[in-house]
Amino acid sequence: MLILCHNIIIRDENTPMSRQNRAGACLFSGAVLAATLGFAVYAHGTQKSPGTDSYALSARFVSANGLERGADVDIAGVKVGRVSSITLDPATQMAFVHFTLDGALHLPQDSTLTISSATLSSENALMIEPGTSSTIMPPNGMLTHTLEPTSLEQQVSNYIFGAGNLGQ
Repeated sequence: MLILCHNIIIRDENTPMSRQNRAGACLFSGAVLAATLGFAVYAHGTQKSPGTDSYALSARFVSANGLERGADVDIAGVKVGRVSSITLDPATQMAFVHFTLDGALHLPQDSTLTISSATLSSENALMIEPGTSSTIMPPNGMLTHTLEPTSLEQQVSNYIFGAGNLGQ
């Protein structure tokens, strides 16, 4: 079957784009680039630790279960840093958690770290309970006073029977 189409207007590809269409395309492209740049600046800002300065520390855990790169580092419920990486030491089979901490803070060497969440619905964070030692952790130091992560079952049990204390 042969169908003939008459009276169809086909745009000539050699016809230049109208000025109005070109200006609209340039304006839209500029808006997309500006939005992309704004998002990139925002994303970069959320990856930095709070404050202007930060320094690196690490901790050794039997298990880093539930903790992810980019997780918050908290002291007394306040975000003071960010987890930068989690690696496994093949010799000891222990997890090394590397994190950055706000430069204005100075942790005592006997500080205790645990992996937990503040509430049942929040993501896990690296929780720090500052110690009482007068010796301060130097930058790039290794904290060894760590507790195993609290399982969800243990958190629920603590919440039900422990007057709402999820971090213990």
